[in-house]
Amino acid sequence: MKRMVLIEKPATLQLTKRLIDWQPWMLGLLSYLGLLLRVYGLNWDQGKLFHPDEPFIVSHALRVAWPTSVPQFFDPLQSPLNPHFFAYGSFPIYLLALLGHTIAFFFPDFFTYTNLNLAGRCVSAIMDSGTILITGLLAYRLCLSDRYVVLSPRAVSIVAAMLVAFSPLQVQQSHYCTVDAMLLFLVTLTLLGCVTLVETRTPLRVALLIGCGYGLALATKVSAAPLAVPVGIALLLRWRRERRATVPMALAMVILATCLTFMLSMPYALLDWRNFLQQVIDQGNMSTGKALMPYTIQFEDTIPYLYEIQNIFLWGLGPMLALSAGGGLLWLTWRTMKMRAGCWLIMLSWILVYGGMAGGLYVKYVRYMLPLYSALIVIAAASLAAFTTIRMSRRTSTDRAHVAIPAYTLIGLVLLTTIFQGLAMINIYSQPSTLIQASRWMFTHLTYSSHIIYEQGDVIIPVAIDNHNPQQDFHLAVSGLDMYSYDNPAKIRALTAALANSDVLVLTSDRWDQPATRLLQYYPVTSHYYHMLFQGRLGFRLAARFENHPHLLGITLNDSDSDPSFSIFDHPTVRIFVRDPSLRYSASELYRRMLQGAPPMPFS
Repeated sequence: MKRMVLIEKPATLQLTKRLIDWQPWMLGLLSYLGLLLRVYGLNWDQGKLFHPDEPFIVSHALRVAWPTSVPQFFDPLQSPLNPHFFAYGSFPIYLLALLGHTIAFFFPDFFTYTNLNLAGRCVSAIMDSGTILITGLLAYRLCLSDRYVVLSPRAVSIVAAMLVAFSPLQVQQSHYCTVDAMLLFLVTLTLLGCVTLVETRTPLRVALLIGCGYGLALATKVSAAPLAVPVGIALLLRWRRERRATVPMALAMVILATCLTFMLSMPYALLDWRNFLQQVIDQGNMSTGKALMPYTIQFEDTIPYLYEIQNIFLWGLGPMLALSAGGGLLWLTWRTMKMRAGCWLIMLSWILVYGGMAGGLYVKYVRYMLPLYSALIVIAAASLAAFTTIRMSRRTSTDRAHVAIPAYTLIGLVLLTTIFQGLAMINIYSQPSTLIQASRWMFTHLTYSSHIIYEQGDVIIPVAIDNHNPQQDFHLAVSGLDMYSYDNPAKIRALTAALANSDVLVLTSDRWDQPATRLLQYYPVTSHYYHMLFQGRLGFRLAARFENHPHLLGITLNDSDSDPSFSIFDHPTVRIFVRDPSLRYSASELYRRMLQGAPPMPFS
């Protein structure tokens, strides 16, 4: 009887095979490319902090310090480690403070407002570059054992990673020292852990990863709480696969790791729980519209879900990628109805639960949907691959080549359009911010000691630039124009008095004129005021206008109709109105002109 001899492959041959495995190299290369895109123009505002959320985060990171004693640590009123700020989680603040102190140990002059803000933007860029890698791994895991996606799982993972690298909104949010890019990274990491848990041989280790990711996500922003649903579905899928004691143990590990991670990275959510709970309630009231704020009036009369879908379609993902994601959701819904979804249930549950909650809010900032982007992109890439598979499987071998051409052309078209829109977004950082450009124009063209007024909530320009000091060169109004209050005689008289005593009116965004001209039931006279101002009928003429929309190869993507939060921070449209000396109207004359032809005020 002959003996079968097993010949082992030499270790050098196995090592060589791993080295030439193209997928890890491609994912690493795409992550590096994504990092280069995200650090390009990172100091886009030249240290002026035009994004309103950045000063909050940086100021608290500068303020926190390690307690001098254990009793001080447990005293929320005395502890310097307590940020007393829970609109966002404490983890980003602590991480930024730790990074700042570490760098300051080697470079003592580093720990400043501007430097720490730039470091925070670097953290966002690095985190989102990590999201590129994790999304590729997530797509690979999902497609590895999916018979509906016969196309190479490695190819799908590369397509998904490439789409994330050029996703327009992700590129933009990576240029801010905010929590959104970090939150997306942690959400994607947790989803990867959930998918891995279903089939892994080491469920407890993966459960530990899930718990750490979920805990950090909660400590970044409490809106990550719905991650509990995909985590629960992952455990149920694991239980369905093998009903062993490891599943309850994995559940216990997830709960324990989540709680410990959350407590370590956000301890004062427990030690200062009254303050934490009150701020969370306040944020919830703002998000649901129970507490109206000046910076949320733009969402009045907007349609839930449709408003978010429109912004995702046009600006967040881009039309082709958004359509692919929408088609993928329909494809997954069909598979779920046929009981063939498998691990894709994890992704679908996250999109439905989080999207259902966030999409129904009164406040609809475009970044609120960012935690869905990696899941949407993976679904888009997989659905494109499934479409290619279906098209080819229904043909004979001789016809497959002809069928493959349009199928692969569709994938190429989605990639090219997403790359184009991502590069167009990057291109806004190739020139100074419109606020910087407008400031330089004002120092050059405006008369010395001009009286300048602006609108409340807007960035005040000119900013100090090129050794110019606006406080010395001009008279800036002590407070901005109140455009938020509903129209009433006192508001209109204050507006006309300010106009009559000013030489220059600066609009550094369209956050007020857009909603005012739409909400005539609240702002009939204000709407009429804007129409007259833009027509030059109030004694002011448009002297300068600065725009910088996403653009590439001579094609401009005019995003004026996007959600204002997409444009007013890094590329707002700035308009400077200068008084015409021959048309210097008094306050009473301006009041008469503004009321003439305007609908009656709602509160008189």
